[in-house]
Amino acid sequence: MKPRSKIVRVEARTLRVHPFAQRDVVPSKLKKLMAELDLDAIGVLHAVEYEINGQTAIWVIDGQHRWRALIDHGLGEWLVEVKIHLDATDDARASALFLKLNDRAIVSPFDKFANEVKAGVPAAVGALKLVNAWNLRMSNFSGDGQVHCVLAMKKVYDFDGGKALALTLETLITAWGRTAAAVDGKIVEGVGLVHRTYTNGSIDLAALSKKLAKYPGGASGLLGDAKGLRQFRQATLPRCVAGKVIETYNVGRKTGRLDPL
Repeated sequence: MKPRSKIVRVEARTLRVHPFAQRDVVPSKLKKLMAELDLDAIGVLHAVEYEINGQTAIWVIDGQHRWRALIDHGLGEWLVEVKIHLDATDDARASALFLKLNDRAIVSPFDKFANEVKAGVPAAVGALKLVNAWNLRMSNFSGDGQVHCVLAMKKVYDFDGGKALALTLETLITAWGRTAAAVDGKIVEGVGLVHRTYTNGSIDLAALSKKLAKYPGGASGLLGDAKGLRQFRQATLPRCVAGKVIETYNVGRKTGRLDPL
């Protein structure tokens, strides 16, 4: 049976940070490590070793803040222990390794999402495809043309393998365009609940988008009203969003009205 890993001692300056299967440096964490650096407590770094963009190196998967602190202190020649995972020989496996190593660590939802995409996790891959199909991009920051609510996207995708998410994005973008407010996480989840519940053509999408487009205050107004509704109902904010969406859809309809959730 072949070993799955090996421990080596190498100079810190010979290491490289994996370009995909790592989170962004957290400045506050690095600053703390720089101020309190203990060379006897560097510990073991986790890494993979294969060629990336024409360069073969030992790529750090876990421990980049400790490595960076050494480098920034001018201690590139310091010998560090590195556990090289021999079965992670491509970016997908490296990302899966990052997720495994950081299962209990504080990792931002976006960093986890990016690695789930690389690792081929269905909800992450599927959500990304749907977002890109609407000329939006997943981002670590909120803004027009960007989708920051990765947790909501994955949750709605998992409702039914992406059907509800596809309808949700169509509804929201048709109503309010590619604005940050339109793809707020609670809005996405709330509208997703509506589409998960009412399937097979139960909803007139054009009518729903048209009515939402005229909602006072737009997406932000809807979210504000949902927060007000939550004060009187023992329900989550997404469910209150869903309630306001259904209420708005039913206004003026004599047939095809939707029952409250």
